[in-house]
Amino acid sequence: MIEMAIVGLGAWGLCVLERAVNRARQVSTPVRVHVVEPAQLGGGVYSAEQPDFLVLNNACGQLSLYVAPDGDPLPPYAVGLHPWAVVRGYRWMGYECRIGAGGDPILPTDYLPRRLMGEYLVWFYDTLVSYAPPNLEIVRHYAAAVDISPAFRGREEVLLDNGTTLTVDHVVLTSGHTWNHERGADGGVRYLPPYPVECLDRSAPAGSSIAVAGMGLVCFDVLTALTVGRGGTFERRYDRSDRMRYMPSGREPTITLYSRSGAPYCAKSATGVDPYGQYQPVVCTAEEFAALTNPGGSPMRRHVDFRAELLPLVFAEMQARYYIHAALLAGGDAESTEVRSVLRQGWLDGHYEKVVDCLEPRYGRFDPASHLFAGSDRHYASAADYQGQVYDMIDDDLTEALLPGGSPVKAAQEVLRILRDKLRSVIEFGGLSLDSYVEFQSNVRGRINRLEAGVPPLRSQQLLALLDAGVVRAPLGPSPELTACRDGVRLSSTALDKPTSVRVDGVVRGYLDLPSLARSGSPLLNRLYAKGRLTQLTYGDTPVGSVAINEDFHPYDTEGRLQPNISLLGVLTEGVRYFTHYLPSPRSRLRAVYDAQDCVEAVIG
Repeated sequence: MIEMAIVGLGAWGLCVLERAVNRARQVSTPVRVHVVEPAQLGGGVYSAEQPDFLVLNNACGQLSLYVAPDGDPLPPYAVGLHPWAVVRGYRWMGYECRIGAGGDPILPTDYLPRRLMGEYLVWFYDTLVSYAPPNLEIVRHYAAAVDISPAFRGREEVLLDNGTTLTVDHVVLTSGHTWNHERGADGGVRYLPPYPVECLDRSAPAGSSIAVAGMGLVCFDVLTALTVGRGGTFERRYDRSDRMRYMPSGREPTITLYSRSGAPYCAKSATGVDPYGQYQPVVCTAEEFAALTNPGGSPMRRHVDFRAELLPLVFAEMQARYYIHAALLAGGDAESTEVRSVLRQGWLDGHYEKVVDCLEPRYGRFDPASHLFAGSDRHYASAADYQGQVYDMIDDDLTEALLPGGSPVKAAQEVLRILRDKLRSVIEFGGLSLDSYVEFQSNVRGRINRLEAGVPPLRSQQLLALLDAGVVRAPLGPSPELTACRDGVRLSSTALDKPTSVRVDGVVRGYLDLPSLARSGSPLLNRLYAKGRLTQLTYGDTPVGSVAINEDFHPYDTEGRLQPNISLLGVLTEGVRYFTHYLPSPRSRLRAVYDAQDCVEAVIG
């Protein structure tokens, strides 16, 4: 009998389990899979106890845990989140989703409460287990793994916190997002945690003043918890139906926003431009990327400079997508096809810029760099000037997001999502040079996320309303300095002509750290790192964080030896891999499925 353990049962762990069930139905080998997860599925990010105003960041019609790349007959769990919610009887009752006859129907374009994803995970797991073939035994352990040690004959022992030891042939570690031990900000400031959002009732009581570090997805959770979660309401404006106004409850704190870049997150297109990644690149073909990593067909992979070599290709593709979509809106499929053909030929002939120049008079100018590096070339005279520019950036972006049929700008931004797998082929497993890797992680990765992993348009509408109401302000400009003081924290501008400072009672972390073995809050990862079974990704002698694994997902120990009976998948590998913070989706997010399938086939056969 082959035995394997899956440690962690979030979306990635379920993906591995589903592929194990699928594979076991194709072979006669007896298999036992130990599933190690201490809590209810969906606990934490998708906890059933969290409020409905915390929503998923993808439209429900794009999400399905069954996204298998094979042509097998559909199993009973082959149901996406949207049809599952509809069959369950969920409907909108205000901002809440409830089972009942009233309210409004759920649409595929809706962003559902995260707790529904937790329910969906439980349903998927239960249905999956009931579909397991006779040669597959699934054993659920309601405990946490605290250690993994080598065992006799190349097996692994998994120690659980209830004292149980599992001896298996292979361990797949899919522990999801584990918090790092807080290292604080500069100036002796300790961040307040954003989750669970209920903790903000104590750390940011009514009438207090807080700052939120970061303007990304976590920030919007914090803002929603401190406003809607405190009884505040949003309503449509009489003068503009696509904008809102905020009605305070009086229980809000005063909120100051800031970030390193100073640029707010973009909103997703309300209607979607290419939600399933069907767009075929004009510039960024597999051949172009292979020429970067293995020039001339060389078997030796070379290090790539992201900014100098890869980014120009990405920018050219963003331009192509802009003009192709602009042509579609202006003249339909025929005009769009013609523009695509002209752009492709221009790239092949080496006069791409001239083609773009010829398209500008009809379709307008599009500068990808001004979008990716938004704010980096701006000048801010004062706090009021900076906040005004931030407001205009949100407002302009929201207008693009709400355009029927999707705007050309949003289509161009979507390229960064469509190209994820191609970007991975260059970036992952040490594909960048050291300097380029450091710059990518510190200055580029977050900017890409800002464009293509943005918020639902509703969140941008709400942020504008909060700025109008004075509940939220953004006076500090990019990268303010933080200093702990006797009565809280002082934040001082560093990029305004007329300096300004703000005193707040505390600062909430509004972003997620990359996983860090050296600072991990996970007892299991701490122990594996301390024992040397896991080690950081390094460039030569320079550790750069993340975790060192090979392209078959097996980790290296501190002596550089491969650990062939352990596989690491998912968020823990962010850094050595690229963009692992996602839920599988039909067609557009299949990477988790392919990785899980490779892993399972290597174990089961």
